[in-house]
Parts: sequence; C-alpha cells; structure tokens
Amino acid sequence: MKAKLFAVVLSLFVVTLPVQSAVKSPSAEAAAKTVQAANKINLNKADVQELTHSVPGIGSKRAEAIVSYREAHGVFKSVEDLAAVKGLGKQFVKNHLAQLQEKFAIE
Repeated sequence: MKAKLFAVVLSLFVVTLPVQSAVKSPSAEAAAKTVQAANKINLNKADVQELTHSVPGIGSKRAEAIVSYREAHGVFKSVEDLAAVKGLGKQFVKNHLAQLQEKFAIE
C-alpha cells in the first residue's frame, strides 16, 4: 500500500515538473529583455562606425545616410522609420526587418 502511494505521488511530481520549469517568472523575462536591449545598438545614438556592418547590407555609405537623416529629421521612432532614409528604402527595410529589429533598439 505504501509503495503504491509513493509511486502515485512520485509520478504526479514527475508529471508536473516540466510544467513548473517551463513557466518563467516575470523577473526572469524582464532580465532577459534587459540583456537583449543591452546587446542592441541604439539607433538614435549610434555613430557611423557602430552602424557600419551591423546588419548585412549596411556599409559605410548607408551608415552615413542613417546618421545624416537622423541629424536632419530628428530621432527614429521605430526601426521601420529607416525606410525613409535615402539609400535604404522601403524594400531594404522590408527584406531585412527581422535582422534590423534584432540588432537595433530605439531609446
């Protein structure tokens, strides 16, 4: 009887263990987002050197265009605003949006 009870309790523990470990605490998610944001380049403060080769397709000319646009028009409100930069354009942003969002932060 004790062995059966022990087996039932142990099996319930094993069944619920993956569910408990899969649930992240809010503080763990916040810490993960902070680490990700720390690794990203701030699009509104980055200089030409930081932007150059940050994403495939952004060389020195496009990096200069981004900085010039920012100086002339003010800060970017989203990564999608890069579509207005002459030399990047809507198609480049559309094709590389995931990479741009992964690499750049707007602060």
